[in-house]
Amino acid sequence: MLYRTWSSLPITTSALGFGCMRFKTVDKKVDEELATKLLHEAYHRGVNYFDTAYVYLDGQSEPVLGRAMKDFDRSTFHIATKYSLWNLTDPEEISHVIDRQLANLQTDYIDFYLIHAVNNERMQKMLDLKLLDVVKKWKEQGKIRYIGFSFHDDYPTFKKMLDCYPWDFCQIQFNYVDKDIQQGLEGYRDLVNRNIPIIVMEPLKGGSLAHFNETIEKQFKAKSEDSMVKWAFRWVSSLPNVMVALSGMNEECQLQENLEIYDHFQEMTEEEYGFVEEMSKKFKELEVVGCTGCQYCMPCPFGVHIPDNFSIINEHSMYQNDRSARWNYGYLESLKGDASVCVACGACLEKCPQKIDIPNRLIDFANLMKEIRSK
Repeated sequence: MLYRTWSSLPITTSALGFGCMRFKTVDKKVDEELATKLLHEAYHRGVNYFDTAYVYLDGQSEPVLGRAMKDFDRSTFHIATKYSLWNLTDPEEISHVIDRQLANLQTDYIDFYLIHAVNNERMQKMLDLKLLDVVKKWKEQGKIRYIGFSFHDDYPTFKKMLDCYPWDFCQIQFNYVDKDIQQGLEGYRDLVNRNIPIIVMEPLKGGSLAHFNETIEKQFKAKSEDSMVKWAFRWVSSLPNVMVALSGMNEECQLQENLEIYDHFQEMTEEEYGFVEEMSKKFKELEVVGCTGCQYCMPCPFGVHIPDNFSIINEHSMYQNDRSARWNYGYLESLKGDASVCVACGACLEKCPQKIDIPNRLIDFANLMKEIRSK
């Protein structure tokens, strides 16, 4: 197992971290036997960083992790968990949640404590509730050791959040495709310049980077026999200041592949970084619809979430990930905003600065989703 010694803190972590958000479920209940088996295998093979949150899997993730790890020497592994501002906003409740989390995790302390999924609104709530004062008190009491945040918003918000506190670490979404969204490369460089250790989430973009459009994948294969998963992990974990790359491993084959990568890790060369950059540019050429997400077409009088539908079809063209397309489209259906709701009224046509034939592209997409769901 590849390990990273943190320059700013007396810590050594496995470069591969176990993300506990995607445990398999049966009838909405975590398959605890499978989750425990995978957690134990990861631990025995050298993984020592386990990431969870109070809200994951409807509150099941922390207790499952706690039960799985309770018999191991606590000093041999690190636990990261989070305070979710959209779930816990009652000032009376704030001071007690840490004790519930410690009980869930069957531990006396939490190594890494994060303000969860920060955006501009949640950052303001954090400030209004004086949450950092509470979290700092927990640190003084020994209930937590290091304070950080995970992030999902734009770069200006990221800059403001960085200035709120001298953070011990930070968790960002980062991979070789998502370099221009959320905090992006600029935010990554700010963390490096401030010597703030980085935890990376979504190094595989929720699994999308494991498989690609066949044209793109052939070019990777011509370059190397490495799997697409290996390319993605090597890109992230060769970057300066990246201490841990998280992976939500919920199958034995995923765990074994990831362990093999980090047991025999190879730093990415400058030439390989250049090749990946060229490939990431070619992804953009695979867009089916030239939608920029400007939202000028919105709101649709019938409730269609137009940019979100186009985002799904473009991602499917790039990654050919049927499972992801089905899940994301199902979410739009639950909001009654999927492509099938379109009645071709044409109200969006004049508003679109890209002059996209929106109604017909939505019809095409609805038909494509029928095909994907029939597989």
